[in-house]
Amino acid sequence: MTIIQRFLSDLQLYGNGFAPIKDARILILPEDRSAILKKPYDKTDYIPDFVLEQLFRNIRLLHKDAIPVVWIMFKTGLRISDALLLRQNCLILLNGEYWIETDIKKTYVEGHRIPIDEKLASMIAELIDQSKQVSNQDNNPDGFIFARFKGHRKGKPIAQYLIREYLNTLAYEVHVTDESGKLYHFTNHAFRHTYAVRMLNNGVDLMTIQDLLAHASPEMTLRYARLLDNTKREAFENAVRKGVFSFDDINGFPEEADKPITEEMINMLWTNHKLNALDTPYGTCLQRNKGKCSFAKFPPCLTCSAGIPCKDLCVGAFEGDLEKYEILISSAQSLIGQAEKYGREDMAKENRELLRLYQNIYQTVSDGNIIYGRTDRLENGKIE
Repeated sequence: MTIIQRFLSDLQLYGNGFAPIKDARILILPEDRSAILKKPYDKTDYIPDFVLEQLFRNIRLLHKDAIPVVWIMFKTGLRISDALLLRQNCLILLNGEYWIETDIKKTYVEGHRIPIDEKLASMIAELIDQSKQVSNQDNNPDGFIFARFKGHRKGKPIAQYLIREYLNTLAYEVHVTDESGKLYHFTNHAFRHTYAVRMLNNGVDLMTIQDLLAHASPEMTLRYARLLDNTKREAFENAVRKGVFSFDDINGFPEEADKPITEEMINMLWTNHKLNALDTPYGTCLQRNKGKCSFAKFPPCLTCSAGIPCKDLCVGAFEGDLEKYEILISSAQSLIGQAEKYGREDMAKENRELLRLYQNIYQTVSDGNIIYGRTDRLENGKIE
């Protein structure tokens, strides 16, 4: 309909005898055009890891103007419009960490900050330096780092469509495909979706993602949660359909292992997982979230003697002990957060005590010390 309207307008512009009498702008109304339907939540276009591996394996072959733009979109989740409008003052250093600071045009957010790694910071610093060297009030009055310094776009950033064209030219030349073998078609906005999905997959909460993406409302962020939820459900069903075993089965009673997996069983497990389950270092607790667990403390090496660590436990003498307690601290913090979320104050309280113990052990060992309760055995040169 747009092409038809333009054709009629041209006929009128050049006084063609076939031109309609009425203005072409009122001949075709907005309701005459087809509505563009929004994609459902589970159809969010993010770039699969399979495709990303191919892209970054060949990224040096990408047009030189597009390489830094792609890295910025991938590592910050910025829209292509905001990425191309980055200015020479966009890179800041706060408390030893690098951030990008820019205005988000679509949601009218000023001074939006996004944390970045040192590698991207180094790349942006180089772009800023290159831009400053050739910029002046005539060719780059706004101080853009992706400015064109001559031609009809002088003083403006690279055109958005060029980045997409450069990506798809590379895809064609090196044959970037999806898992079905079909040539992959890149869109600039897919990098923003990819950033959000990767954040979710790495445990970042929705409120943080909403802030990082500068979404105007939580509803805009929820589409990623629904996408992730569908992915998790599919993985869950694939695992469960392989068979459900009891601990009795594992302990030598295989007659319990061949129970048929019904849809009702799958739905019940999934419902419990969504409503009641708590993730623990050993598995998932499916007891009701208000229930009392008398064995909330763990592991026995640190808690079996009325909460006192076993004196035969040695920490810090062998390689890997620091890493062990880094993992334990992170796990305890996560479990405390989940317990508080679901009202399991008993479990939260027990694990706060355990967390303090983990942290004390970690600090002692990280200072170069060793913890071992049987020093008398060491003095006697005898370990029973």
